[in-house]
Amino acid sequence: MIDLPIFSIRARLTLTYAIFVGLLLVVCGGVLFGVVRYQLLRHHDPSLKDTAAKVEAILSRREDCIRLDPVQIQDLNRLDHLILFHETGGERQIFYRSPDSDGIPTPSSLEAMTTTVPFETLMAGGESLRVHSLPYRSQAGRQGLIRVMDRLGDVEEPLHALALSLLFMVPVAILFAALGGYWMASRALSPVDRITQQARAIGAQNLASRIPHPGNSDELGRLVDTLNRMFERLERTFEGMKRFTSDASHELRSPLAIMRSTIDVALNRPRTPEEYRCSLESLGEEVDRIRKISADLLLLARADSGRLELELTPLNLGLLATEVVDAFQILANAKEVQLESSTSGHMAVLGDERWLRQALANLVDNAIKFTPTAGQVWVDLAQEASWVRITVKDSGPGIPKEHLSRIFERFYQADSARTRDAGQGAGLGLSITAWIVEAHGGSLSVENRIDGHGCSFSLRLPHQPRNSRG
Repeated sequence: MIDLPIFSIRARLTLTYAIFVGLLLVVCGGVLFGVVRYQLLRHHDPSLKDTAAKVEAILSRREDCIRLDPVQIQDLNRLDHLILFHETGGERQIFYRSPDSDGIPTPSSLEAMTTTVPFETLMAGGESLRVHSLPYRSQAGRQGLIRVMDRLGDVEEPLHALALSLLFMVPVAILFAALGGYWMASRALSPVDRITQQARAIGAQNLASRIPHPGNSDELGRLVDTLNRMFERLERTFEGMKRFTSDASHELRSPLAIMRSTIDVALNRPRTPEEYRCSLESLGEEVDRIRKISADLLLLARADSGRLELELTPLNLGLLATEVVDAFQILANAKEVQLESSTSGHMAVLGDERWLRQALANLVDNAIKFTPTAGQVWVDLAQEASWVRITVKDSGPGIPKEHLSRIFERFYQADSARTRDAGQGAGLGLSITAWIVEAHGGSLSVENRIDGHGCSFSLRLPHQPRNSRG
């Protein structure tokens, strides 16, 4: 399936970059236009202010300015763009207009305003005017207003040219920014594309392959490390599944082959009732073995999927261990193995009684199974700080060092004297025990005894004080 480019990260990055640059240019262009306009407008203000001061000086020559003398009019005519107002009967009226201001329409606001600001820009007759207002009071107390104004034609033209330039340059700049952003995004994401292609090439047939590291510890380097670690975990899981499937098939194939052979022998010729009974008993044993393997496989599958929940309650581990040891005394006596324990005392833990009982039973049963006749098995219970430890030791042949690290793997059986003459187990008991202990927040370890005779399994669980509640 081909991804549409518009929805790709490259396209989204380009669009985001173009929008950001466009907004930045619009804001900067607006600020630039405002600053230039403000400065151009202020260019007229000093001359307007100077003219207003001259007018005020001319008007102050007489006590009242309701009528101007010829000398005042002559002096005012030398000034440009001038309109004078004064109040007569409570109304503001024009009493002088300079000759060159005849072509400038007088905004109605100039006559109607009773309050003024020093400088303002007004529209009149379709053109912009810069106006300076200066209130004054004659010697006779008459209020008036000096308004000096000038056309802004020399300002509007450059502002119009600047606006057109910005309107043209901003889209062009956005276009180049989009092209540059697309190029940078493509260059930045090209290693990701290579990593994606390399990751797609790794499948079930070549899980041992790895993505070449780029040689640096940036985001891409961390991405490659993460993917390689993921492939490593997948490889281990896949290999474990293949080994698990192969071992399960092997374990199930043996009893099925025995059953098929027994049935063929029984049907080969007529046999006595006793011979048929022996054949059926043999079939029953193999059925029990298959049922036990199937139950263990189902248990481990449920545990792996997280569908197996524990019912944690406060337990006396000492009492539980004593009950397990007592239950195995008959089996130990039948094999002439001396089973001893020191499990008295109250050792409180928080756990699921059913599964902890099975874990202890697996360890004791395993020890008795691999202990030769007249051997010994010891079950000890002790408290270590915040932990409760149960140690199951036997006097069997021990476990070769190269197999100690794998003894808890599913279907794993060490090829040594410890597996000979001990029955044909499926190799799932210790795996189940390890899962039970880890699910309770504990640990399970194994080591050979120092004297070289037998091995020792140590099960450690968190101690739960008596006044605690789980």
